[in-house]
Amino acid sequence: AGASGLLFGLTCYLSYGLTLVALIAAAVLVLGRRGVRRRPALLGAWLAGAAVVPAVFTLVGFSWWEAYQLLVTRYGQGAGGIRPYGYWVWANLACTVLVTGLATAAGLRRTAAAVVRHRTGPRAGVRLAFLVCAALLALLIADLSGMSKAETERIWLPFALWLLPACAFLTRPRAWLTAQALLALLLNHLLRTGW
Repeated sequence: AGASGLLFGLTCYLSYGLTLVALIAAAVLVLGRRGVRRRPALLGAWLAGAAVVPAVFTLVGFSWWEAYQLLVTRYGQGAGGIRPYGYWVWANLACTVLVTGLATAAGLRRTAAAVVRHRTGPRAGVRLAFLVCAALLALLIADLSGMSKAETERIWLPFALWLLPACAFLTRPRAWLTAQALLALLLNHLLRTGW
């Protein structure tokens, strides 16, 4: 627990975009609340581990909030100020569909339905749907913040990974995964990169 807290604290200082991992961590804590209640020392160890990196950075003179404000200013003065906000709100989501695949996009709709039917659905399915929805919420917050315009390939990949389990809710997974593989091959052959 202490090591995972340390890793979480480090994650928040690697990239401002990665601080949204806190939503996924909160979802994990909500889902595991019975275990946390039985062994509260684990939560204490996690919190102690999570405090190490912020404490060290603060002691050496780094101010997270001040640096964030400077980042927002610099981003607005550079490419972030040139790129239109409205276009990238939708383009980022479209890029995420290309990264995660059509099967994941189809699975997200069923994931939302599993959360809505939480009283009648299987317990494991509802728990998985809750975790996927937490990752989707983190992506939507990142998207609406306007701080990741056209940078989904770098900033959103840690969150996109958490969307993939949405495919478990598909009724015909083999057909969807075949379509996803064909899309990947098509994109690979049609889009040329510099490397």
